[in-house]
Amino acid sequence: MFVFAVRRFFAAIPVLLVATFLTYMATAWAVDPLDSIRLCTTCDEAAELRIIELYDLDTPAPVRYVKWLGSAVTGDFGESTLQGERPVSDVFWERGRNTMLLALPAFFLLTLMGTVTGVYSALKQYSIGDYAITSISYLGLAMPTFFFGLLLQVIFTIWVPKYFGVKPFWVFGMHLESPYQFLRSVTLPVMTLMFVLLASDSRFIRAAVLDIKSADFIRTARAKGLTERKVITKHLFRNAMIPAVTLWSLNAAALFGGSLITETIFAWPGFGRLLIDALFKGDLNLVMAIMLAITTLVVLFNLLADVLYGVLDPRIRYD
Repeated sequence: MFVFAVRRFFAAIPVLLVATFLTYMATAWAVDPLDSIRLCTTCDEAAELRIIELYDLDTPAPVRYVKWLGSAVTGDFGESTLQGERPVSDVFWERGRNTMLLALPAFFLLTLMGTVTGVYSALKQYSIGDYAITSISYLGLAMPTFFFGLLLQVIFTIWVPKYFGVKPFWVFGMHLESPYQFLRSVTLPVMTLMFVLLASDSRFIRAAVLDIKSADFIRTARAKGLTERKVITKHLFRNAMIPAVTLWSLNAAALFGGSLITETIFAWPGFGRLLIDALFKGDLNLVMAIMLAITTLVVLFNLLADVLYGVLDPRIRYD
């Protein structure tokens, strides 16, 4: 298993190189950092020369990519014009922490609730609970993230204060004055992140459990006299989670990489909003740092999923 993990890790390096190169070339082609200077009526020639020097705009894009890669390997991602020429690494870790404050609770709650509702719905197939979970899941699949986020804002800024006289949650910004204020500000963004993903997770896990539920080895386990609890926990659940691991790895990469729509709706200062601002302002250094982080997360979480396959099912070997 260790040898396989190391081999996959080194195999991921070419993937990262290709992904960052394509991203750099696409960004360099689509975004011109000099646009903000040309639109500025008070900026002089010195400001334009500073931008050219900062991004090496007087050299071809492939050459610039090689220079950027050489610096990035040492941890130097350049400076961010969007943030007043602050080091990109400082901005990156600051906004990354903010995204983690959303992603961690959203991921753990999503995994827990998706597993519980999916397994319950499969074990209680065609029951009232199954129909209720299925109906809510279809609603979640049909409802866009931006609409659900705006709906929560309307409910908790207009309807709840109007009829109950209280405002339980913040709907804009991140508030860290106290644990209570943090919970008030993080609740609605986490609910928005979870809702759509929870719907798909629940349906996926339900289908996986139903597929394993009718397998021959499950009937054999029951025929041997095992209790229903042991059949579910030791045989059914463990095998049904194997395909779910792939889904969790994709969810984790999406959440920790920044959720653009949710962070924009709730004015949460994380990766998602930072990436959009950097693209519109032509901040190539900042765009590349964020894209490198997202690409790395996708590769690492998929590697972790491959390792977990062998943990959940001893029959899976990577020799």
